[in-house]
Amino acid sequence: MRKGKLGLIVFFLPVVLSFFLYVFLPYSPAKVNMRERLKPPSLAHPMGTDFLGRDVAKRAALGVFLSLALALLVVIITSGAGTALGTLAGLRGGLLDEAIMRAVDLFLSFPGFLLALTFVALLGGGFTNLVIALSFSGWTSYCRLSRGIAVKLREEDFILSSLALGASFPWVLRHHVFPHVLPVVRIQAVVSMAGVILAESSLSFLGLGFQPPTPSLGAMIDEGRGFLFIAPWLSVFPGIFLFLMIMGLLLMAEEENSASIFS
Repeated sequence: MRKGKLGLIVFFLPVVLSFFLYVFLPYSPAKVNMRERLKPPSLAHPMGTDFLGRDVAKRAALGVFLSLALALLVVIITSGAGTALGTLAGLRGGLLDEAIMRAVDLFLSFPGFLLALTFVALLGGGFTNLVIALSFSGWTSYCRLSRGIAVKLREEDFILSSLALGASFPWVLRHHVFPHVLPVVRIQAVVSMAGVILAESSLSFLGLGFQPPTPSLGAMIDEGRGFLFIAPWLSVFPGIFLFLMIMGLLLMAEEENSASIFS
């Protein structure tokens, strides 16, 4: 089986399972039930219950959806901004190119996760702040990739001919530049999704991501650390979901990257 198909299956396995768990389990992700605390996996609770009696499966399913929604939104923002700026810088050149690339260098001088950590530590967690924090430096990778391709393309005969014949700059971008840029951006977007999911889980693990009672896979893993020997399912099942999503995305990105290299 090709890595791309395997990655797709691995990625969608926890997503599809989470959908059915969230739809069919008759529990509230935030409802506390101390009579049901630390129950092992059973038919009633497929992944057991946590130290507050909340259903682990329901909470993990919601955590998967929140991670995916966050990752998609961050990737849309960063890929759109970074690709537009990088393509513009590469084709125009001059002072505009210099200004944009110096801004990229400035952002790259600080680790992206450290910037996100600092941002949420100062302003707090939550969905909106996480989107802003994880988008803050994520655009730089798209900018550098698209700018490199645009620099190579701007001296090509078909670009120069189109401009000499009176084609507008937006028309050249749409018909000649973006078809070369988008395949590379697509690969980077898949990798970035995995990175955003991991970063969000890491921040939540540290208590700086989604705030209680909103479930997060990283926070659930952290909450289960104190019960590893008596209730390992608290950390194991969220950890499996997190591992499968990230591994699936990386396998898909590797397949896409190999195809682009050998095409």
